[in-house]
Amino acid sequence: MDMEFDTLSARIRFARISSGLSQTDLAKALSVNRATVGHWEREESFSPTIDHLQGMARIMNVSVSWLVAGEQMKRTGETVGTRSSLEARMVELSKHLPMSFLLHLLALMESAETYI
Repeated sequence: MDMEFDTLSARIRFARISSGLSQTDLAKALSVNRATVGHWEREESFSPTIDHLQGMARIMNVSVSWLVAGEQMKRTGETVGTRSSLEARMVELSKHLPMSFLLHLLALMESAETYI
């Protein structure tokens, strides 16, 4: 699996889905139309303002620098928890991901068995 987050739109979409938010949820939190979030995620004709980027970073617990340039850690204040808390988080996040992504993730995890 080759997940590319080399564009602002890809990082916005990934952070939104990872945060368990729909486009409508994010739009409401930012006081914009749902279609606006869709445009941002598809790189169509306009980008979010700095105010919207700061709002997204706060809402989705990511840094503005990661959203804009893919720099540093994705999550602000990210810490490694216990195995059970990580597993619980993975299960919760998986509920909001498309099946195609889950299949790629499963293939990646199965390929890691060679390192066990």
